[in-house]
Amino acid sequence: MLPESAQQVSKLRAQFYRSFADALDVSSVNISREKSYSSTLPRVSWTDDQGRLNYLCMYAHSAPDVLLPDRPMVLRVGVNLGAELSTGASSERGRRRYNWTCQFYLTLVPTELPATLPWIIKALGQPYGLDLEALPKLPYTLESKAAPGQVDSLWTHLALQQMQQPRATISSAYSV
Repeated sequence: MLPESAQQVSKLRAQFYRSFADALDVSSVNISREKSYSSTLPRVSWTDDQGRLNYLCMYAHSAPDVLLPDRPMVLRVGVNLGAELSTGASSERGRRRYNWTCQFYLTLVPTELPATLPWIIKALGQPYGLDLEALPKLPYTLESKAAPGQVDSLWTHLALQQMQQPRATISSAYSV
């Protein structure tokens, strides 16, 4: 990733986390920002009103780099993913404390990020997992790319277009 892209993602992440923390109901939710280490992305974590731990992490799924400077900036928001790695030996105890009912990826372009805040908060409030029909409509179309039995992976139409465009350009360069 180019340094300018890394700075842009860092700035977008800080703004998104701040807005997300402000949008949550502070009377029942405790927000703590995690520190970033070399192998851990910065994330926001909080405890919901049922005492379950929740995580949210935003990062670049695709960004311009030295080899592909025209690669589009596409972001991914991971909700409640990764706690299975930190539960360790006492996985059953960790499983009870962690919000396993609402886990998903949302992949989108930076301009679509602000509209996701209320949508994600509504999704987190669903009692039995992610039900797209019960959620308010976003100003853009979502497409699911998850296989049955896997974590929901939602993509906006524009993010899918952005990711398919460079592949077409690259593959046409190798066509003879």
